[in-house]
Amino acid sequence: MAHLCIQPVKICENLLVFSWDDKFESTRSRFIRDGFMAGRAAYHQLKNARLKIAQLNNAQHQKDQLRNARLRHRADIHTALRTMLVHGQHDRLSRPDDEDLIWNGDLRWHHNDNDKREPSWEEFDWLIDYLAHDANTDDETESDILLALSAMSGLGSFTRQSSYISSLIGCMGSARPPRVRHAALRAVREARDELASMTSGSLPPDVDTQLLDELSRALLTAVRPKDGHTTHDTGPDASFHLRRDSCYIRIIYALAKNDEWLQCLTRDGHLDWCISLVDGDCYIHYWEVGFYLLVVFGRIKSLGKDLPFSPAQEKWRSLVKNTWETLQHATESDNYVDGIPAVVTATRLDLTASGGVPGEWHTVLAAMVREALVNLKGRQAILVNDGIAQAVIDAALSSTQGLYDDLSSMIEQRSTSQRGTGASGL
Repeated sequence: MAHLCIQPVKICENLLVFSWDDKFESTRSRFIRDGFMAGRAAYHQLKNARLKIAQLNNAQHQKDQLRNARLRHRADIHTALRTMLVHGQHDRLSRPDDEDLIWNGDLRWHHNDNDKREPSWEEFDWLIDYLAHDANTDDETESDILLALSAMSGLGSFTRQSSYISSLIGCMGSARPPRVRHAALRAVREARDELASMTSGSLPPDVDTQLLDELSRALLTAVRPKDGHTTHDTGPDASFHLRRDSCYIRIIYALAKNDEWLQCLTRDGHLDWCISLVDGDCYIHYWEVGFYLLVVFGRIKSLGKDLPFSPAQEKWRSLVKNTWETLQHATESDNYVDGIPAVVTATRLDLTASGGVPGEWHTVLAAMVREALVNLKGRQAILVNDGIAQAVIDAALSSTQGLYDDLSSMIEQRSTSQRGTGASGL
């Protein structure tokens, strides 16, 4: 069945689902590993054939044989990558061009069923080299390579990081097909924490700030290749694309933890695009996206920069409301805690709005903030047990408590003022 998925034949979708099979997950990992190993072996054969051709002088017949061998090796690499993608979902086989593989596919694998050790970054060197240095790879193969590389969850070995980042930048260019750009975006998402840790004083070999600046600009062309022109279709390059935009904002959220990256992102226009996502309602479907947006806005505000929109806008209040509603009941994800002070900073824009905010809004907001505070206090022990530093929790509690106190004070002052106005009218 997996072989048929690679072929252009019609297959009943029900035959691809294996959610009922308890053994599918371990089988899936084995097929991905076997595909990876087969691709690596074919790549090394391709390299050897290339070297032999370069060493031959006038033996034309042998050269032709080696060129034919190179074509076979390329075909073997292509088949190996496609086989990996077919097994990229946890509960089913997939067509290798299925868009869902870009956003939700998982191509991680282990060395064997008993050894859950994941491969080292050095084991992915051949894929990075193939992507970076082989001029004969087509768009389909490039996107397959990028999805296979997303399993690294990083930037690869030190000797390949510069080459890999350069390849990612090239693959996110505005002239590249959507599948290539978006596969590169997914690969960056998997490496976002490593990128966020980079500063001008701690860069890997051959990686400089100019390369990271280029990456920042490429991230924008990956999601808006038409330079911000609005498109109303529903294709992969639509102005608003739920899974693409969700992937993008997760990257920006991670990078924005680093002040150097934050300055770079703001300079390159990412703030404007993040603001546009508020209009796209992406956060309504994924609460984390709304949370990430508020964190980014709050961190930009903390740098003393103005945000070019009004807290009085209904879209803004909806974003704030959805985020705090979810924080009242947050239980599954622990990585939100360190972003709460920035959410508070962004929310405080409502407190300084000069007008246009409904009077009852602050009362509603205060109730949600209070419940979020209660939830956070109640989960302290769980969060510490899960590895969240007490200092991070304390900062979240302190900022939330301060916001609640200020909201309560505003509500009390307004109530006192209204009572005074009513009494003076008697």
